[in-house]
Amino acid sequence: MIAYIFKRLLVAIPTILLLIVFSFVLMHMAPGGPFTSERELPAQVLANINAKYGLDQPLWKQLVDYIWGILTRFDFGPSFVYQDQTVNSIIAQGFPVTLTYGSISFVVAVLVGVTLGVVAAVKHNSWLDSLAVGVSVGAQVLPNFVMAPILVLVFTLWLGWLPGGGWKGLEHPVYMIMPVIALSTSFMASIARLTRSSMLETLNSNHIRTAKAKGLPMHRVVVKHALKPALLPVISYLGPTFVVMITGSVVIDMYFSTGGIGIFFVDSALNRDYAVMMGITILLGSLTILFNLVVDILYAWIDPKIRY
Repeated sequence: MIAYIFKRLLVAIPTILLLIVFSFVLMHMAPGGPFTSERELPAQVLANINAKYGLDQPLWKQLVDYIWGILTRFDFGPSFVYQDQTVNSIIAQGFPVTLTYGSISFVVAVLVGVTLGVVAAVKHNSWLDSLAVGVSVGAQVLPNFVMAPILVLVFTLWLGWLPGGGWKGLEHPVYMIMPVIALSTSFMASIARLTRSSMLETLNSNHIRTAKAKGLPMHRVVVKHALKPALLPVISYLGPTFVVMITGSVVIDMYFSTGGIGIFFVDSALNRDYAVMMGITILLGSLTILFNLVVDILYAWIDPKIRY
């Protein structure tokens, strides 16, 4: 198992380095620049600004300095638009918010989705199966950009039960209810469908028939013998899903004004703040690689054949 983890690490580290290089090169290939706008700056002013941020250096020198700053100080450099702010400070401002409501949304999506999928598979062709499938389909056809305004319309404008936006942290959980619901529903539906199909296949396998023939109660057959192998395709889906949820949703940040990292990413693209765009892109890519590594390890722990 240790050798398997070591091999995965050997693949993950150069992948992150390639991600940094490609992100840097693609940003510099984009037309325009962070200091170009409809009103052109005088040549001397533009030259002074480029010299301040090191943009007058050769591309290879900028790339080496950028990678060295990340590896030695974990420093993504200064923002080109927000005065006296670094990319690190902008990420530190928005990422904890998205990490909080994203993690809670992930837990809700997994618990509800797996439960619905297991119930639908165990009670196959019953009214519970129809109910679980109906809930999953209904959640699937209501993505977050549809669910968010519906929640605001119903629970804020009509009923007045929940605040329509803002963020006050864990001390005021009422502000997290609608963002969590809007972010988790579509993922919950996908998890439920994956769990149901995988559980149905597992329940028809030979070792489950043997367990039933021995007279084991159904709840023990499901929990001890069927659930673990049935979760293999679900786990492979959870890695990138978790990254998407904890790095925030632009829709969630826009509709509920949470101040998460998603809105900073959009603003940086509109303002051509390439430093912030690269920082968030590298963060997202690194988290994707990291959690795919975690999924591979969990996969190997559940299924010993993967280790070989």
